[in-house]
Amino acid sequence: MREAKITKSLVGTKQIMSKFDLKRIYGVKGKQAFYQLTINDSPDFDGAETDEEKNARKTGVLDEYEKNLEERYLKDIDMIYAYMNMVANNDHIPGKKYHQLDRDKNDPYPDFEFKHGDLRVYGVKIEGGKIIFLGGYKNEQKRDLRALRSLKEQYFKSIK
Repeated sequence: MREAKITKSLVGTKQIMSKFDLKRIYGVKGKQAFYQLTINDSPDFDGAETDEEKNARKTGVLDEYEKNLEERYLKDIDMIYAYMNMVANNDHIPGKKYHQLDRDKNDPYPDFEFKHGDLRVYGVKIEGGKIIFLGGYKNEQKRDLRALRSLKEQYFKSIK
């Protein structure tokens, strides 16, 4: 997996070092691989013998998002996973449950949104798959889109 340190902050002027990595989402199966971003994660790999065991010990942005969801949103996140599986298999999803977001013409990395009910999951298309960058709620979309774009810029600068 890729790992890098950077000096940009989500908050703007405050300088922090962030370490990014990717965690494979094995629950999404198909022709495209799905990953979730990990930020400053320090998993204990002691005793982990395989890459899959190491992967399972990582904590990604989607893991954190799900952990903090209220019970009333569990059906919505299950539907988002169903949409991810459909996209992973190059199936069409009706309506706007999954769509590419508008972005600056100079931005080379297409980003997208999955949505169901009040939940939103945002990510970026990469060769051969997708990376989930964050999850949010309908009423926080403007803030979440700013965070997505900031994280996206930081991540791709970090792997160059």
